[in-house]
Amino acid sequence: MVNLFRRKRSHGRAWRQGFLMVLLAVPMVIFITLIFIWPVARFLMLSVDNSDLSNGLARTTMALDGWQAGDGVPGEPAFQALVADLAQAQRDGRDGVLAQLINQRLVGSRYLVIKTANDAALGKIAGPSVKDALLAKYPGWSNPALWAVIAANAAPYTDYYLLASLDLERDGNGAIVRIGEDRAIFLQALARTVWISFVVTLICAVIAIPLAQAIASAPPVLSKVLFAMVLFPLWTSLLIRTVIWIIVLQRNGPVNAALTTFGIVSEPLDLVYTRFSLYIAMVQVLLPMMVLSVASVMRRVPDIYMRAARSLGAPWITAWRRVQLPLIMPGILSGAAIVFVFALGYYITPALVGGPTDQMISSNIAFFTNQSLNWGMAAALSVQLLLILLVGGLLLFTARALLGRRSDA
Repeated sequence: MVNLFRRKRSHGRAWRQGFLMVLLAVPMVIFITLIFIWPVARFLMLSVDNSDLSNGLARTTMALDGWQAGDGVPGEPAFQALVADLAQAQRDGRDGVLAQLINQRLVGSRYLVIKTANDAALGKIAGPSVKDALLAKYPGWSNPALWAVIAANAAPYTDYYLLASLDLERDGNGAIVRIGEDRAIFLQALARTVWISFVVTLICAVIAIPLAQAIASAPPVLSKVLFAMVLFPLWTSLLIRTVIWIIVLQRNGPVNAALTTFGIVSEPLDLVYTRFSLYIAMVQVLLPMMVLSVASVMRRVPDIYMRAARSLGAPWITAWRRVQLPLIMPGILSGAAIVFVFALGYYITPALVGGPTDQMISSNIAFFTNQSLNWGMAAALSVQLLLILLVGGLLLFTARALLGRRSDA
């Protein structure tokens, strides 16, 4: 009976502690949900949102039900519905949005939509036949491709932005096809982004591992000095660090001055605004994160392991590769994940230091967000980055699982 009472008390205490832990975590969960998860989800939903276009031209899309581009110019009901929709959009102040959305899908139609909406709102398009009156004033509405764009956007959701972000589109029959080579830019930018991030991560790992080993093996005073040198760049603004590389690597900068002074080159080299300068600037910014991650794990590895391997006759490099490296691999993977994630979303450094052919996908997202105001395309490109992060996270999880299985074996 006493043991049963003790077990009940222990169970009740564990339940209260668990409930208290959940209660303490609730504010953090609410904060993350409201400040991070919900805004990000809302932004990513813009990649498939088509409500502005479908709602703004609801009468027109209904009148075009069953119509196909091969049928030619639609009949009178479609023109009447179009004039009514554009007039309502102009009165609601939404004509500019409709014109922009249609122009995204058929370049050159923005002016036509806005002028038609203005005349429709003023009642200037009238007569026995709205179709004849509109075509007489704006012959551009005789283009079946323009009507096909409207008819294809009757649903509140669309795959237009996601397909465009992959350099794909739907033809007149609704089949998915590749766009022309002159407009195919996003897959190249995406591949360039992944490649640059991978190379920067690899360079950071190659530099950080021996540096972290030096920090972990050095005497306490020297170790603190080295650690402070690693942390020092983190105390400086990212913008300042990037601009400094422009000054250092420019044609009349100190690097070219040293190269020409010592006769290594006869003419100053174009070091800035190149892929080379981009790698240097990004590695300099992201290297501390890799060093901190590796050094934190390396400091927890006892020195006795390496001494034991050396005492058994193993060369230092063999002992380090067979003993030390597997133990610090979790830190390397964690640091690589941090560096890769930060590199994927870099915008300032490629924009300032990289050349025209070195811009990453973040530059396209910034362009569509701040200049062309094409939020759907910006969201679609963001979805690509998110999918890359998910794939990278899956690979990291698999690698850590394999390491754990090997260590257990």
